Amino acid sequence: MKRPKVLVVDDDPGMREVLESILVTENVEVCSAVDGKDAVQKTLALNPDLILLDIGMPKLNGLTFCKAIRAGSQTRNIPIIIVTSLTARGRLEACMEAGADDFVGKPFQIEDLLIRVRAMLKTADVSNHVERINQYILAVHDLRERAAGDVKPQARPTIQFGAGMFDPDR
Repeated sequence: MKRPKVLVVDDDPGMREVLESILVTENVEVCSAVDGKDAVQKTLALNPDLILLDIGMPKLNGLTFCKAIRAGSQTRNIPIIIVTSLTARGRLEACMEAGADDFVGKPFQIEDLLIRVRAMLKTADVSNHVERINQYILAVHDLRERAAGDVKPQARPTIQFGAGMFDPDR
């Protein structure tokens, strides 16, 4: 079985190193890019299974990179998790509008990041974006329950969206 490829895109060498050291524990092939321009080239060359992306970078910022990846016919289905210290509410909305699949604020909890990475890799083959996100939400919920030691077969999450609640069973 081929190991999944994860592309880490961050201009901070220390953060790239941290993310790479976390990801190698997941038996994935880790590649890195130093900015958005480098990330475009590596995405086209490597066709990664997942991209972990910072926003504030030189040459080509993360949001512009994300939009470019979503516009490409070969790259539009690659899952993208934004990992950034820029966590204002408006920034989250801009990331989702640019095409990101998820958003993790820095600093982050290692286990939370790993749960999101595992769930995204588990659902990466789903080409329909809405269906992938639905399966991703369920996978994150399942992995969090397993991590907490509270596994309930076929438990369905209630998900908080804005001011309302969404229950997938209704």
